[in-house]
Amino acid sequence: MSRAAAFTQGRLLLSCWLLLLTEIIRSRATRLPADVSAVLGRRGGGGGMDASAFLSGSGRGLELGGRHYRLHLRYTACTGLVNQQYSHIAAFTLAAALGVSEVHLPPAAVRDSFGHKFSIHQEQNQMQWFPARTGCLLDVERLQRTWASLGITVHEPNTLLPFPDLMLPAGAFQLTPVPGIDPRAMVRVDGVYLAGMDLPQLVAHVRSAVEAHLGRVNAAFPGLQFKELLIELPCTFFALHTSSMLPVVSQVAATLHFNPHLEYLADRVVSYITRDGRRRFNGAHLRVEKDAAEWFIILGGAQVVWSMYKEKMQEAGFEPTVPLFVATGLLSYGAELEFQGGVNMLVRSHLCSEVLYKEQYVPVFELQRLNSEQLALLDFLILARAEKYVGFGPSTFSFYLREHRMLNGLPPEQSHLVNASKIGTDFIFSWSALIANRHLSGQG
Repeated sequence: MSRAAAFTQGRLLLSCWLLLLTEIIRSRATRLPADVSAVLGRRGGGGGMDASAFLSGSGRGLELGGRHYRLHLRYTACTGLVNQQYSHIAAFTLAAALGVSEVHLPPAAVRDSFGHKFSIHQEQNQMQWFPARTGCLLDVERLQRTWASLGITVHEPNTLLPFPDLMLPAGAFQLTPVPGIDPRAMVRVDGVYLAGMDLPQLVAHVRSAVEAHLGRVNAAFPGLQFKELLIELPCTFFALHTSSMLPVVSQVAATLHFNPHLEYLADRVVSYITRDGRRRFNGAHLRVEKDAAEWFIILGGAQVVWSMYKEKMQEAGFEPTVPLFVATGLLSYGAELEFQGGVNMLVRSHLCSEVLYKEQYVPVFELQRLNSEQLALLDFLILARAEKYVGFGPSTFSFYLREHRMLNGLPPEQSHLVNASKIGTDFIFSWSALIANRHLSGQG
């Protein structure tokens, strides 16, 4: 199929989804408040779908069997910083489509160390995950204000424990009761983790789960009636087919602002690096920590990965006169020798004037206050401000950072990803990891 034909088919599919969405959410037409609409429009709205009208509207709730149910939604955001961000995007997009009245945020997840090997095989995995306040990564108050203006109340979790097992994300439901909700009104929805569903399909999947649950409840408790239901989802990472609805997911992503203290720290570091705006800097996400060891094996070893980075930086036009900020977890677990070897290679290859990293600019006492994902977020926010950027293709951190930079107006040609297609993530990333609206970015 030619590019033009594929584009035309994409437009037709998008139009079909719009018609389906309109039917599902009952032709919501209320506009966003002017200030919110302006912000969301600037950061990725527009395009083939009226995302503002989608995100706001009246007529909330679910109609089944002649009864109206007010809806709550709760979900789990699993594993690393960016995987959690993708989980939030899917959950809030679904909440808007379902007409949910209240969203219950999950705790943030933090890992014990970047120096522990991560594996999907339980017997080989060394990493552990622990709960933390949602606000350690997100600007929860801003999130609450934004979605309140859209008719959705957002709650932080009342407690962090018990915490679901994130090594089993498909069944990682939150385990704490929700005050005021009858436990029999809690509807667990399986089959969403990595499902990559189109939004109408995901809405229909939830509706089917609700119908089945109510049927079981009515059989066990004849005459029992509920006024509201709690939709319980496990980890929603890559639950959506995002590339089919970029105007919507880009606006949802724009509501998920990061922790303001981390934004302040990033601005402070960038001010030091650029000498208050008097010089440029490039950035790279070096995904070479021990927890990515399985990738090294697939690609042929750590040295092969370093060579791939070198080639991509040369292709991206990194200059020997411009400093390079690198984000990596190597120093967080004492891998100084490996880190210094990589730094020396970059300088000898004339890819930068010097290599910079956050530990040079943020005092130890401040870094020690940050958990693993906050350290990653600080790197993320600094790299978001770099002129040119190179990341690692199979890393959701690297991939989402490219999307985030595009959402904030940087041209796509200033963000590059190392091609490591042997890892096997290319298809699912093209299906569920795209967030920035290509229509506004100049990519047809």
